[in-house]
Amino acid sequence: MRILLESIDARTLTFFGVDLSGIELSADDVDRSFGTGTPLSGAAQGLLLLAYGRRLPPGHLHGEPRDRFLTGQG
Repeated sequence: MRILLESIDARTLTFFGVDLSGIELSADDVDRSFGTGTPLSGAAQGLLLLAYGRRLPPGHLHGEPRDRFLTGQG
């Protein structure tokens, strides 16, 4: 998990069409964060799914910008 988290970069996000501008991803269960801005936290597995273009069910992300990354949201 840690190796994959360390591989997240701007190219990864662009390839999968993820816009994390102004957001800092921070894993709750491993010592890893990415980006700067408003904190968005969750389990490393959830953050990886998010970085690879997936949306998560409610309750998996914590922080103000979480709603834009949830399933069923625009």
